[in-house]
Amino acid sequence: MPGPSTDLHHPVPRSHGGREVVPMHRVCHQKIHSVFTEAELATTFHDWHALRRHPAMAEFIRWIARKPPEYYDRNRSTRARRGR
Repeated sequence: MPGPSTDLHHPVPRSHGGREVVPMHRVCHQKIHSVFTEAELATTFHDWHALRRHPAMAEFIRWIARKPPEYYDRNRSTRARRGR
């Protein structure tokens, strides 16, 4: 899915030694970083299966699946992390 709605995501954050990158829709990338801390991504949620099993991500995937591929909501915050 190349284009302006694509970001590169580090499944294991660079701050935790990650080097691999995968292309990902920008809205999905933002959602991942709004739900999980970098430590959680590095230890538990660097795997697609684990991400998809998490209740917040499963709900998001059901919601985003109904949107067109070029969908991008600039109003969604990536700073609404748990505990803040």
